[in-house]
Amino acid sequence: MNDLTSRGMRVAGVAVLASMMSLSSGCALLNQMLGGGGGGGKASPPTVTTSPMRLVRAPGLKQLGAYYCPTIITDTLARLGCQVALGPQPPQAALQFEFGTTINIHNPNNIPVPALDVLLAMKIFQGQGAESLGSTCVSLCGQQDPTCTGQPKPGACSSNQNTVRTVNDFVGAVPGLIAGLASGQAMNELRKSTILAGGDISLSLTFGLGIEQALRIIQNVMPAVVQSQLQRGNPQLEIPVSGEGTVFVQLPLVGRLGVGFGPLQSSWKVL
Repeated sequence: MNDLTSRGMRVAGVAVLASMMSLSSGCALLNQMLGGGGGGGKASPPTVTTSPMRLVRAPGLKQLGAYYCPTIITDTLARLGCQVALGPQPPQAALQFEFGTTINIHNPNNIPVPALDVLLAMKIFQGQGAESLGSTCVSLCGQQDPTCTGQPKPGACSSNQNTVRTVNDFVGAVPGLIAGLASGQAMNELRKSTILAGGDISLSLTFGLGIEQALRIIQNVMPAVVQSQLQRGNPQLEIPVSGEGTVFVQLPLVGRLGVGFGPLQSSWKVL
């Protein structure tokens, strides 16, 4: 072997060794980024906690009685007392229901994690069948999207996981029960789409109930309330509510991942 060949082999060996050291360093850095600072695993899913769904806007019980009384009371003479006891029948537009929830997301990783979508499903008055089940999907938008409305993007609220709820699990939900985001302030919330490394975001979202669908469901419990109102009683109306949902994020090397939350239990008192 001549000196030229020997020298070439030594140069090649040094190059290979340098390449291996660079690759090793890069892998170590990647592992450190994805493994929470020291391990070699993939990025960890965030943790999600939520508050029960709270009633933030509702018609008064007397308003509801005035709306239902002419419909529920079938006796002609008794119906004449509806307006006297409860006032004129209000239009549906005056009977808005809105509810809110706060979703807290913590990122345990050493890298930022994008939050993609929020799926929320709810049921009011257990035992009333599919018409009392509703769901909605909201896409987060980020700071760079001035047209952000929360409308679901293609593929939103979906996942290949079989351990979390996706939009496909609620295809039987009544579309009109949750009418969508209710407040213009929600636009600021939708732009909280990046969870900083080791950080938290808190999404305060308010939704409106579809008036027609909500009134159809509530009507099932109103006859006793209206009768009591006509008799100058002191009726009460409580709406039991349960909910659940999923927050979808984008994890490095993993892709779209859903983290479930719930069940959420609450009771709305209409005064």
